Amino acid sequence: MQPFILITIVVFGLIFFSALILFINWMRRSNVEASLAADDELRPQGYWIGIGMIIGTGFGVAVGTALDNLAIGIAMGAGMGVAIGAALEQKNNDKLRPLTEQEKKMQKWGVALGLVMLLIFAGLFAILFFLRAR
Repeated sequence: MQPFILITIVVFGLIFFSALILFINWMRRSNVEASLAADDELRPQGYWIGIGMIIGTGFGVAVGTALDNLAIGIAMGAGMGVAIGAALEQKNNDKLRPLTEQEKKMQKWGVALGLVMLLIFAGLFAILFFLRAR
């Protein structure tokens, strides 16, 4: 492996993990946990869809690895997880509460961070692709 590719990967990894650590620290400092302690029974809207998607993606990785096509497995697992999560969301509709303002703010920051990381990944991929094409 050429040294500049290795250096690029290491630098990108450091940027990614430092952004992840900053985001986790920011979430810890928020008072969402304190406000949720009083509402142990109630879950925020979209909770079950997220849980279903995470579990489905995990199964999708296993199925994709077994079928030797990881991308298709992840996509199928995430789709099935969203469907199962939506069913669980309907089943537990009486135990859901609307998102608080702080949770909405955290959600927006999470989406923004995800988009930034996607752009960094796409840029890194394009740079590596064009450097290898030479």
